[in-house]
Amino acid sequence: MSLKEQQENQSTDSASLKRGMKIHHVAMLSVGGTIGTGLFLGTGYVVQQSGPGGTFIAYAFGALIMVLMMLSMGEMLVQMPVAGNVQAYATQFLGYGAGFTVGWVKWLQLAVTVPTQIVASAIIMKNIIPQVPSIVWIIGFGLLLFFLNSRSNEEYGSSSFFFSSIKVILIVVFVLVGLGMILGVGGNGVGLANYTNDGGLFPTGFRPIMMSMMTAVFAYSGADMFATAAGESENPEKNLPRAIKISSLSIIISYALTLFVLVAVLPWREADLMGSPFAYVFGKLGISSAEMIVNLVVVTSALSSANAHVFAAVRTLWSMGHFEQAPGFVKTVNKRKVPINALIVTMIFAVFAVASSFISPDVVYLFLTSFIGAAELVVYSITGVCALKHRKAFLAKGNTVADLKFKIPLFPVVPILLVILCILVATGMLLDPTQRGALTTGAPVFIALFVGSTIWSGMKKKNKEEAPDKSSVE
Repeated sequence: MSLKEQQENQSTDSASLKRGMKIHHVAMLSVGGTIGTGLFLGTGYVVQQSGPGGTFIAYAFGALIMVLMMLSMGEMLVQMPVAGNVQAYATQFLGYGAGFTVGWVKWLQLAVTVPTQIVASAIIMKNIIPQVPSIVWIIGFGLLLFFLNSRSNEEYGSSSFFFSSIKVILIVVFVLVGLGMILGVGGNGVGLANYTNDGGLFPTGFRPIMMSMMTAVFAYSGADMFATAAGESENPEKNLPRAIKISSLSIIISYALTLFVLVAVLPWREADLMGSPFAYVFGKLGISSAEMIVNLVVVTSALSSANAHVFAAVRTLWSMGHFEQAPGFVKTVNKRKVPINALIVTMIFAVFAVASSFISPDVVYLFLTSFIGAAELVVYSITGVCALKHRKAFLAKGNTVADLKFKIPLFPVVPILLVILCILVATGMLLDPTQRGALTTGAPVFIALFVGSTIWSGMKKKNKEEAPDKSSVE
């Protein structure tokens, strides 16, 4: 099935998906997939490694790559809104092998993230309620995710919006409380002294900032979730550009305000020594249960992220089925227009990954989790290349730039810069012994997928061409 045929079938085929997701559902899907444990727990590590100024540089770099990706993806999505992800566009503009490779890489990245969030949530709940074994929480959370993703996209969108809103509320409260501490509301203010004390803005030098940049890039992982909902969005020409703006601004503002408060309130040397920086700030107000409250929100945040990743993985697998890049049975949808078989396959894989975290944590589980970072770079790079190919193909049909429903600003700088920055990040990962394994683990998989699928596709095409014409035989 071509991209155009899939787009047409999106609204006419009874076995297709339903356009029922509203703008706030689509926007919050990216927010839910991006703002998670990385913000609530991981920011303290970056502050400690890079210092006040280095932290902002690192996260600004990550935000730049995120925005470049969203703009590059946006033009294709608005012009040809289909469910799935960059896999559909890679197949159309780069060939079957590229689409097959990026599709399975993206699905695996999404599917692996689900069990990591489930296990993290179960560990936190085990600490809160020691009497309940972790396996009980894992099973319960897994069933919850299956239930939410088996509902119609309107119902799913509402549940996703609710869970994401909890995270946003905590961020707002954190920022307000932090500003109160900075300004001295109800006591002596801490001011902005932590920005200049103990070495100033850049106390650790340049190299730690470079390493933190790579951490920050992956902190924004999940921002492309809106792409998987393109085929189920109401009025995509109008809503998708707005969803891109809303989600990107929400994510950037959330990180910027959180980091501003965090760096001001916590000395950079201590930022990663107190567990969650959110719990520390609330604890300073004398709230004895601050850590438990924040932990519960972190669990909600992790499950919200897992929920978004299940949704995206299911749509990606469903799309691959339509392009004959996955078994045909994954195209099946239930009466709610949910790709139920793709959901079952994704959750079975999640069960396998969770089991591997207990049975073989140093081999299978380590391989799966190491794969995530490298996969993100591959997907983002292919997105940039597809954006260039899409514009070229669009103009070759006699169209003009003015005919585009959503235009990439500063074209072709944006997609080219996206590819270049992804290459720079990959180079930095190779130079960092702690992150090198992600590339050395992923590269053989990427090459095997591309070479194998290209050969198989060529053989299939050749056999089809050599097959006798039945009508002529008769």
